[in-house]
Amino acid sequence: MIKFPPTIQNLIDQFSKLPGIGPKTAERLVFYLLKWSQKEKDEFAKALTDLSHSITHCSLCHNISENDPCLICSDQARDKAKICVVAEAHDLSAIENTSEFKGVYHVLGGVLDPLHGITPQKLKTDQLVAKIQENNLTEIILAFNPDMEGEATMTYLKNLLKPFTKIKITRLARGMPVGSDLEYTDEITLSNALKNRRDI
Repeated sequence: MIKFPPTIQNLIDQFSKLPGIGPKTAERLVFYLLKWSQKEKDEFAKALTDLSHSITHCSLCHNISENDPCLICSDQARDKAKICVVAEAHDLSAIENTSEFKGVYHVLGGVLDPLHGITPQKLKTDQLVAKIQENNLTEIILAFNPDMEGEATMTYLKNLLKPFTKIKITRLARGMPVGSDLEYTDEITLSNALKNRRDI
């Protein structure tokens, strides 16, 4: 087995930590970076550094942002009476790309997955309940991937929100194929799912 210099091996190991990147792909990425000019490498390094120094989480919706509150929460034109609950920030981005939803969001920080230790206590469910109690809401949209974990999270939230009888609780329509991810769903399908959301 070829032994790379420690600097190269360390970078290969770092790339290997990324989802979907195995050791061989990581190796190719590192050797591709070696072909870059010093300026390109410096820009790449700066982008990584900026990621840890410039990005924060919105204290209102928990989306990733460079500002607190984020641009969506601070937009006075948004309908604050409607909250779309999503698992992760990239799900929020997918819904925003449809230009269909004009309300605000709540990023839960994941979905229920007891086998991997993700319990309700590890999600931002308490913050969601507090937000409902503090605001005059008309609708909560549960927008999760139509898989086992997403369905379990929706069922849990539906039971958690039962006391709020005056608020309409809906879910995305079933236009999305089972097992698909919001992040990779095309905008037309996602837009139709939003338009045709239904009570749960």
